[in-house]
Amino acid sequence: MPIPSAATGPDMVARSSEQALRESEEKFRTLAETTDCAIFVWREGLLYVNPAMSFITGHPKEYLLVPTAWEGIIHADDLERVRHNARARLRGESVPRNYEFRIHAKNGEERWVDFTAGVIHYNGEPAVLGTAFDITDRKRAEQALRENEERVRVTLESIGDGVITTDIAGRINYLNPVAEELTGWSNAQASGQSLSSVFQVKDENTRKQLPDPVQRCLNEKRSIHFPDNALLTHSGGYREFSIDITASPIRNHAENIVGVVLVLHDVTTLRNMARQMAWQARHDPLTGLINRGEFEARLEQAIESARSGHTQHALCYLDLDQFKIVNDTCGHIAGDELLKQLTAHLLARVRETDTLARLGGDEFGILLEHCPIEVASETAEMLREVVKKFRFAWQDKIFEIGASIGVVPITTDSGNIVDVLSAADSACYVAKDHGRNRIHVYQTQDIALVKRQGEMQWVRRVNQALDEGRFRLFFQKVLTLSPDEGEHYGEILVRMVDEEGQMVLPMAFIPAAERYQLMPAIDRWVLSATLTALRERKPTLGDVSICAVNLSGQSLCDGHFLASVVDILEASSINPAHICFEITETAAIANLTRAMRFISVLKGMGCRFALDDFGSGLSSFMHLKHLPVDFLKIDGSFVRNMVRDPVDAAMVEAINRIGHVMGIRTIAEAVENQVTLGRLRDLGVNYAQGTVIARPEPFESSSPLLAPGGLESGSKH
Repeated sequence: MPIPSAATGPDMVARSSEQALRESEEKFRTLAETTDCAIFVWREGLLYVNPAMSFITGHPKEYLLVPTAWEGIIHADDLERVRHNARARLRGESVPRNYEFRIHAKNGEERWVDFTAGVIHYNGEPAVLGTAFDITDRKRAEQALRENEERVRVTLESIGDGVITTDIAGRINYLNPVAEELTGWSNAQASGQSLSSVFQVKDENTRKQLPDPVQRCLNEKRSIHFPDNALLTHSGGYREFSIDITASPIRNHAENIVGVVLVLHDVTTLRNMARQMAWQARHDPLTGLINRGEFEARLEQAIESARSGHTQHALCYLDLDQFKIVNDTCGHIAGDELLKQLTAHLLARVRETDTLARLGGDEFGILLEHCPIEVASETAEMLREVVKKFRFAWQDKIFEIGASIGVVPITTDSGNIVDVLSAADSACYVAKDHGRNRIHVYQTQDIALVKRQGEMQWVRRVNQALDEGRFRLFFQKVLTLSPDEGEHYGEILVRMVDEEGQMVLPMAFIPAAERYQLMPAIDRWVLSATLTALRERKPTLGDVSICAVNLSGQSLCDGHFLASVVDILEASSINPAHICFEITETAAIANLTRAMRFISVLKGMGCRFALDDFGSGLSSFMHLKHLPVDFLKIDGSFVRNMVRDPVDAAMVEAINRIGHVMGIRTIAEAVENQVTLGRLRDLGVNYAQGTVIARPEPFESSSPLLAPGGLESGSKH
């Protein structure tokens, strides 16, 4: 056996091992120096760090290798955990091999690293070999996602709408608290359930089940808004909610639909209010009977059906006799109670197919459908007898009233609604003229009688006065009661000059103009003439900055009137802010939808609005919040007697207080003496109007409204 030479002895083996170790360390360093992963060796201090470690921390290698420097780099809340795990690993104990902790970079920024540890021999002794990846961006994204999810959760739990989310199969994922309240299911109970088992929704009118909103949304692949008649049933079965439903697809990052979100808006209160407002728009608030507008609509339908020649109807126009005595003796409250009691008696005697309506203060209309004139006459006589036998007791007084009734047949020859109403009014007039408390069936020759009495003549006279320019403007100043009030108010009034040159007051021709639909033409003339007078600087109005122009209920209902007012204002150089339209409370409430539209458009141009005769209707305060007016004119019937009548005084005070709470200025009408004026000033009423302050004067007889340049459109006021 050959003897090994020195080249193959133990020394050669040692040198070979050292060479291999050096080559291994060199490979390690080469790899460590070039990788993006932070690599270090630790044994109670950092023994080695690669460039990536310096990059992550922002500290140079020399600083990192200082024995205690590493403790200042690791976040204080994580330091003990990192130190414990490292020492335990060196001792061979079982500790997490991989975990995350925070470090402080040199620039003060807090960063996150994902750390993996192992044990190696370094310079002949065990040491921890660590690798660390910078995961700061990932952690920030996770934090942002958590915060976003929390915001979404808080938002969904805070909003006033119900929210339900489902997967693509229609199984529920989530209900927010409002949806829980609407459906009666908790989020935990509903999770995983099919939508149909939780979401019981049907048509409010037909009571039939509505189609599945999720399936429809998925089929059409777009947001769906369901009809306004959806009714959701609570799981308990004892509650129902009117809801608006919107179903929208939920898409992932690839724009694929992965579910549906339902938004449920509870509109129960709104729909109830809408139904109530719709009812009030068609009914008299005192008696509950339908009002004049609804009655005329039904009368129009009856006239149309009669024109076919296959049926005949009748109209009764009933006017109470001696009703004013009750009002004057016991007050309006007693009069209102009488009307309510009498209404119940009349309703009990008409057929279900008949229509009983309150047309005015003490005027009623009865539409008798499919009723020949002979039967209508008998019915009218029966109703007259009901009124005659009715006794109204109030405190220690008992009143007996009567009724004058005009009866008109509705046939193929009846003409239009104006003709029929005029005939009924004429017949009633004849009944009154012949001694009251009787009926009169309309005859063609009755028109001559009515004309002799002067009633029908006003239609021709008003039209002729318009054609011949015989209307005149008057102006009444309104007193400013508050020294802090910066704007001064005055009202435009209208008079008619008759054929003899005499001035005619409105109370003579306005009732006829209203009855025969002439008010829109008069209102248009008043507005045009007012703007012309202002433009020509003729009136002497002193410091008055707001001119009030009255509008009738007929003008509010005229489909073309609003457009003509806009045209008149735009054609004028007058700033609309100087024009205030006065609308009576009863006209505004009777035509609430049109009134709100009218006010909205003209306020948008800068005009003001006043609610006239406020307090005359029993539903005044309820409707006030829906009408964005600038002024309330307190009804003169309260103001006139407020010094003597504590109830009237309380009404004035209440109206003034409510107006001020709503930011509306108040104007007291019919102020006739200094004592009343003083009481109004003490109550804080903003303005007063009446004969004790100023009487109406011709509008053309005064000096300029404002300083030159103050009236033009766009000027300040």
